[in-house]
Amino acid sequence: MNYTEFKDWMFNLERFGIKLGLENVTEFLERIGNPHHDFKTIHVTGTNGKGSMCVFVSEILRQHGVKVGLYTSPHLVDFRERIKIDEEEIGEEDVLRLGVPLKQVMERMEAEDKEKQLTFFEFTTGLAFKYFAEKKVDIVVTEVGMGGRLDATNVITPEVAAITRIGLEHTNYLGKTIQDIAREKAGIIKAGARVVTCERGRGALSVIETTCKKKGASLRTIGKDFDVSHVRQTLHGTGFDYSGRRSLMDLRTNLLGGYQAENAAGAIAIIEELGHVGTRVTEDEIRRGLLSARWPGRLDVVSEKPLVILDGSHNPDGASTTVKILTDLKLTPLTYVLGCMDDKDARGIVRAIAPTASMIICTQSRYKRALSAEKLGLIVNEEFKGPRDTVTSSEEAFERAIKTYAGNGVCVIGSLYVVGEAIPWWQAFGKHMARAQ
Repeated sequence: MNYTEFKDWMFNLERFGIKLGLENVTEFLERIGNPHHDFKTIHVTGTNGKGSMCVFVSEILRQHGVKVGLYTSPHLVDFRERIKIDEEEIGEEDVLRLGVPLKQVMERMEAEDKEKQLTFFEFTTGLAFKYFAEKKVDIVVTEVGMGGRLDATNVITPEVAAITRIGLEHTNYLGKTIQDIAREKAGIIKAGARVVTCERGRGALSVIETTCKKKGASLRTIGKDFDVSHVRQTLHGTGFDYSGRRSLMDLRTNLLGGYQAENAAGAIAIIEELGHVGTRVTEDEIRRGLLSARWPGRLDVVSEKPLVILDGSHNPDGASTTVKILTDLKLTPLTYVLGCMDDKDARGIVRAIAPTASMIICTQSRYKRALSAEKLGLIVNEEFKGPRDTVTSSEEAFERAIKTYAGNGVCVIGSLYVVGEAIPWWQAFGKHMARAQ
């Protein structure tokens, strides 16, 4: 079995769907030696911003000289993006070398009891933790896959647990209200934990506060225990001032969007909490970490002439935030290339982008859970009365947008999977454009 065959086998595990619960992943980890006990962890959940917060924390720790693992999801182009050490993706040979024996363990579990069949995310979580333990990392920054309480990553007992902003998502699994979802997210809070949150809404924040009181956990909240001010955003990044246990003026990150100031502030607050285990990061290390952070496909300006933006916002809250930033930067109206997953609030996303759209091209990714371009087109027809089109192939949709409507600027939005297909397409198309010039 080569890497491609093994990767295909792993993704075939997605046929078992999503199973929220810790019993199977706990047994799996026990059988492979509980690798997650061999390193310290940071655990991050939330609806929007958790990935970028993880990257900020990882980069600051890397600048401090810590050997840091990073486990995030989903990937954009290659599975190996999910598992990194000091910004280097796991190698194909390591995926195969570690993965095949883990596959055998999983198959033994399933042979004993059909209910012990692992999902894709449970298996890859075990693979990631085994890799990090083997490579003797000092700390792993771990992004929750879904929710928190019953997510496969919730087997860890982190040095710090963090919760970013919370919105309505995965309501079939996590609950129908913000409070229900906040309770699931707050499930990563362990007894006596140190907790940081960037949530400002009282509905979700009260749930987090109540959970912390019940668990005897300390809580640092944005707007109270740390905060940002003088946020400055341009097409090339974000600047801000931070106040917390220290005051840091004129911080900068290359990540676009004023909301990244809050994500970065949450990361700094996490770093400050790590002082209790002797990790004392300097101001210079924080500054360098924020500047070195990269998070492709999230308000990612891949070209200025023509203006091309790739943004994986896949819920109405995220899309609304993106639209506000693009409007503030005077980049709207735009041509949107829109693709959504079938379990997302596509109508809410359409309503968010419609006021700033000069054109909407509906498409779909090749991923099996993609909402069909035709169904998405019906929603757009109901919610948007401007020019619109439907192109089933994402690559053809990108090309049509760039060649026909690039004068207005193009933003690919609605799904990380569509953005993941746009990245290699743009890289190839951009080279072709450069040669033509």
